[in-house]
Amino acid sequence: MKITMFPRFMRNAALACASVFAMSAVSLSAQTVDDIVAKMNDAAGGEKVQRAVKSQEMQMEMIVNGGAVKIPVKVFQQRPAFFLSDATFQGMTFKDGYDGKSGWQINPMLGQMSPTPKNEEELKDMEEQADFDGPFIDSKIKGYKVELMGKEDLDGEQAFKLKVTNKHNDVKYYFVGADNYLPIKVVTKKKNKEGGEYETETFLSDYKKLPNGLLMPHTTESKIKGQTFQTMVMKSITFDKTYEASLFAIPPAKAAEAKK
Repeated sequence: MKITMFPRFMRNAALACASVFAMSAVSLSAQTVDDIVAKMNDAAGGEKVQRAVKSQEMQMEMIVNGGAVKIPVKVFQQRPAFFLSDATFQGMTFKDGYDGKSGWQINPMLGQMSPTPKNEEELKDMEEQADFDGPFIDSKIKGYKVELMGKEDLDGEQAFKLKVTNKHNDVKYYFVGADNYLPIKVVTKKKNKEGGEYETETFLSDYKKLPNGLLMPHTTESKIKGQTFQTMVMKSITFDKTYEASLFAIPPAKAAEAKK
């Protein structure tokens, strides 16, 4: 951002006036963030409609290896903070579960053939995934800080850039269409085990309006250093079924082992 300095002959009165304008600009910026977030929620179908959804079951397809591998995935979410993903590939079962407090996973690729408790860092991710409404509803209550970082051009489309910091100080950048107020891209910054940082870009597209009025992306493409490593395609979504809490919880025997 280019900053123009005042000439030296400007008087103190002018500097004081500039200070007032600067404070006003900060206030306007905060109002602009609130306005953008409100329009984002309206574009998604309205905050009232979003809050009314009690649960959702998504049938998805995960595409990897440039389309050579396609894996069916089921994702279940239920209020207040339940989450489960379930996939089968080459006879192997993969699961990620969260019951609002504890998280667990089954991942044969990591040698986890039975439910294994999540570690502290993994639980942070699960907590965010289980956040039914996301960071733009009740942001402050949930500990999110949302800042407007200006506008950027994304392949010819103007987009607002929002910096979203959660209560763990993890940062994501949301790029929101300036015309339709729909998220186009999300940039996630994560630390690796060596203490460095890597960046994931997720592109959201193919927005479709659902029977209850919600507008949701049906394709998300994730990249690292410009290379696509995963694409998720929504096949169908069902709202407001009721699921037992046990669906999301780690099986009792494994929960007892984890406690020990």
